Amino acid sequence: MASGAVAWAGGQGAAAAVLVAVGVLTAVAAFLADRTATRSSDLDVEKVADRLADLVRDQWDTEATRRGVGRPPLEVFWEAADSDLVRTWPELLAQAAGGRGGPACAAPGSGPGDLAGHGALLTAYERSPCGRLVVLGEPGAGKTVLLMRFVLDLLARRGAGEPVPLLVPMASWKPDDQSLHAWLEAQILRTYPRLSAVDTATGRRRAGALLDAGLILPVLDGLDEIRVGGRDQALAAVNDGLRSNTGLVLSCRAEEFRAAVHPGPDRHPIHLDGAAAVRLRPLTPVAVGAYLLAGAGRDGPTRWAPALAALADPTSALARALATPLTASLASAVYNPRPRESTSGLPDPADLIALPTPEAVEQHLFAGFVAGAYRPYHDHPTRWNAEQAVRYLAFLARHLEHRLQTTGLAWWEMPAAVPRSCLLTALGLMNGLVIGLVTGLAAGVVVGPVAGLVVGLATGPVAGLAAGLSCRSGNSRPGQLTLRRPRREDLVLALLLGLLSGVMNGILLGLVKGPVVGLLGGSAIGLVGGLGFVLAIRPVFDTDADVHAVSGPRGLLADDRNSGLVGGLLLGSTVGLACGIMTTLCFGFGSGSALALAGGFAAGLGVCLAGGAGESWGWAWSQLVVTRLWLAARRQQPLCLVAFLTEAHDRGVLRQAGAVWEFRHVSLQRHLADDQP
Repeated sequence: MASGAVAWAGGQGAAAAVLVAVGVLTAVAAFLADRTATRSSDLDVEKVADRLADLVRDQWDTEATRRGVGRPPLEVFWEAADSDLVRTWPELLAQAAGGRGGPACAAPGSGPGDLAGHGALLTAYERSPCGRLVVLGEPGAGKTVLLMRFVLDLLARRGAGEPVPLLVPMASWKPDDQSLHAWLEAQILRTYPRLSAVDTATGRRRAGALLDAGLILPVLDGLDEIRVGGRDQALAAVNDGLRSNTGLVLSCRAEEFRAAVHPGPDRHPIHLDGAAAVRLRPLTPVAVGAYLLAGAGRDGPTRWAPALAALADPTSALARALATPLTASLASAVYNPRPRESTSGLPDPADLIALPTPEAVEQHLFAGFVAGAYRPYHDHPTRWNAEQAVRYLAFLARHLEHRLQTTGLAWWEMPAAVPRSCLLTALGLMNGLVIGLVTGLAAGVVVGPVAGLVVGLATGPVAGLAAGLSCRSGNSRPGQLTLRRPRREDLVLALLLGLLSGVMNGILLGLVKGPVVGLLGGSAIGLVGGLGFVLAIRPVFDTDADVHAVSGPRGLLADDRNSGLVGGLLLGSTVGLACGIMTTLCFGFGSGSALALAGGFAAGLGVCLAGGAGESWGWAWSQLVVTRLWLAARRQQPLCLVAFLTEAHDRGVLRQAGAVWEFRHVSLQRHLADDQP
């Protein structure tokens, strides 16, 4: 609209009408988009839970199929845990009757012995009086797989409006700094970023609203993995933070759970309110031997004969090491062929006999697992050999273990591996150089090389500064473009940047064309530039409330990239208006104004394409681009990082939980983090 006014003053009535109409339509479209976004955030929270349930079911069903869950030849059995780790059965029944320890079970068991079973953990959960259950077992005993199957089984019988079971690793929780509710909300947002949309009625994010309504059933995996703060603090925090209408399933190693329940001789035991407990039993040598031979091929009995002989002795290091589903599956992956793969060239299972301790056997299997996953295979070619894969995965393991102190690998958190100053400098230089070059060239073509140089030098630093400020003030969580009303601080920052742009361009225009043109041009450019910065600043864009939009890490990356391109289009349009005003003033009113405006629009289009392709203003994927270049230059990760992570998932080294990846088991993550230099 500002360009329309300038064109009208120059006698270009038709051009003015078009520009004013475009400006009005743009404002109306923004207003309608804002109203649509507001209405979309007023959805019923129970409907959001139903959509989330469908998404969780689809994601875990795909993951379970990929990992072979639901058709395992290894059956895990469990029994009631030691009585001193939980409240007595009569106490649990009393808590259920009083509604104090979780949602009461319709048909609880008659005692702890009724919890024993195998296969589906849902049966034991339904026999727990208060709908809360603790699953204890040794590392690799199959706790996580049982929890995954529990989530799928519960979702299969879930009704509309009922709680959604969410499997959440506990490694990142710091109970001395975060409440259970705050940590759970943060983890839900990390796995399902679309739930960050704010409900206009309550002012709460979707994730928090689901927790407040009791529509999330936490399935917490790995109390023993908590690093900061005692595990006894975590149990106390769960008791304090869990609402009386909320169920719970929690897994932990047996000895670590005992230490948390009984923190010292002078302290009262910390029993988890309303929770019964089961303990997984170790696998028998007979079951492990049958499992290994089932995938060994025709010559399997011959190849495995020496190892199976050692396995028959329950006191041997091999028998003690292969007593869990994790180690048994690792042994099969390392020594057994894939379908239609020859056993020629595979390592010999007899190598396991010479290892002196169960720990040595486990480390040997972890070391061979990644190499086995990436060995050449005619039906599944790989872009990376085993040596490269081990190096890249070891870096990721150290990144998670020592820098982020978590087990979930989110692509938008990878920039934490790059020094912050380098990241901001690279983003600022990239945006400043591209935008300064494009606008300078466009102005040079229309007005002349001197003016082009002036415009480029004036625009580039401002664009770079805006990029740096946006990165500092924005958050790197991936987003999806939805216009909303800007906040006061957004407007202040945008107006300051617009003022700075107007002053710089006005001074330079004044030096070239005189003070009157400088004053008029600087004012118009500052006004339009301020509008552009309002559209460009990241907090003006909010995430969509439709949780069905999340399709895994790659889908989330595509959403963020596409949103950045649209943001670049909006920014380019406003910059084009500013360039049109500036070039019109420089060129002069009259017959050349149309050419000047056309040049300005071309400059805006160039900024749009260049800025969108480079992902200006701190969008999460643009930071990933810089991160990929940095890590690839240092040979720490491949340039095609997401493709590498996807292949690692396909090969069973990583698993996927919502929008994040995880190592197949935390023990594998720690082996790679500690074993590699």
